[in-house]
Amino acid sequence: MEIEVITVNHPNIAKREISLLLVDNVIDVPSCDFLIYEARYGGRNGGLSGKSSHKMKAFQVAELYKYLDDIDLTWDKATESDIKRIRNAMLCWDSNDNPDIKYYDYNPIKNDSVNHKLNTWFKFYKYMKQIGIQNDMILSTKKIRKFEYKSMLHHLNYRASSTSEVVEVWKLKVKSSPKTIAYHALTRTEFAKLSQHLKNIDLVFELLAVFMVETGLRITAVLDAKKEDFQSFFKLISSGKELNDVVKRNYIPKGGDEFNQYELPLRVMQQINEKYLIREYNDRLYKYEQRCKRLDIQMPKESPLWILKNGKVLEKHDIWKAFETASNLMGRTTNKITPHWLRHTFATWTIMDVANAKNIPLENTGTTPSPLLILALQQKLGHANAETTFRYIVTALELMKLNLNDGAIKISLRSFLRDKNSQSLVKREALNEFGEDFIDSKFDVVKYAISRGIVIDDEITYELYE
Repeated sequence: MEIEVITVNHPNIAKREISLLLVDNVIDVPSCDFLIYEARYGGRNGGLSGKSSHKMKAFQVAELYKYLDDIDLTWDKATESDIKRIRNAMLCWDSNDNPDIKYYDYNPIKNDSVNHKLNTWFKFYKYMKQIGIQNDMILSTKKIRKFEYKSMLHHLNYRASSTSEVVEVWKLKVKSSPKTIAYHALTRTEFAKLSQHLKNIDLVFELLAVFMVETGLRITAVLDAKKEDFQSFFKLISSGKELNDVVKRNYIPKGGDEFNQYELPLRVMQQINEKYLIREYNDRLYKYEQRCKRLDIQMPKESPLWILKNGKVLEKHDIWKAFETASNLMGRTTNKITPHWLRHTFATWTIMDVANAKNIPLENTGTTPSPLLILALQQKLGHANAETTFRYIVTALELMKLNLNDGAIKISLRSFLRDKNSQSLVKREALNEFGEDFIDSKFDVVKYAISRGIVIDDEITYELYE
């Protein structure tokens, strides 16, 4: 069985793509029907799925087909025991659901990853039953209470526990993976190192990283950004705005089809204009046009914004590959940085900045985080609740716990000038960053600390330093 995943425009939803399966070069009708339905109703609360989630679901259905083909079955002839056999193989379990690592020549995947696949397969078989396509699958299910995020005033609704919604799940699902209490986030020094490695791969990757960490946008929204979003920079500056001011820009959120707005700092507009749009973009656009002619690719009406130096339009897998390469260069062979880390980093820095500005002690957070912190995340991320805010507070505390002032902790320049230990630690960070290129006689620890966001630049104090 040869399976290929292709991406086409959704037949019923404007400006939406969908991934379908070609099985032996023929469109697979059952999975096609399911994936079209999921794109429309497979999101939160029965709404639209995320703009890019169609690919993951298509690959998961393709996995199901492939696994069943390996045991000489098709999807319509498979039974629940066959799916259990596949599940146990993914987890490296024996037939009695006990770990049996020695039997397998590969490592098990995480429980959550297995459950994610099982959930898609469960939906697939339920939809086949719904539309009346005959198959041998009989699903063993159970009812569980649907997880609901608790608001700050949920205790006032004392009837909530008796009216909570229950959902049907597959009994084949396994216990969830151990949960972490913090998100993945970077210190400002770590981000500076990441940016440098991304720049060495291609300038576009560096600018995308800056764009994501300064706005908190997901990778899909960043790739959907328009050239016009950045072109009014000089007009805004001439009107009296400053680099730390922000402007509102539109984007389509995950699982939605209506515009939301995010805050774009003018300092980001400046970087993208000066480094890319003015100096690089026209040359790259020309290479892109020549590449389209050479490969007989039909050019879209609107020119793409993000173009690699070889003239290829930037795609998601290019960004993932660049982040993987940069992670390896940073020595992260297991805990590799992904693009989504930057959204968590943005939120964590927001928590730290608001706490610093409003004098909110994060380490003394009680049973409910400060409403100011929840509000800040709601405004910046588009959604937030007390539980999410708690996790970002823990993430911020984890970045600060070593007390090394390695970029995540902002201190005043006045304090930094008096603290020789802090200066020594910052110099050590610079040595790690620049390696053999570090020149001690030319190194200015204060300018380096300010450029990396380690200290707050107090102009009066800085004049005294100068």
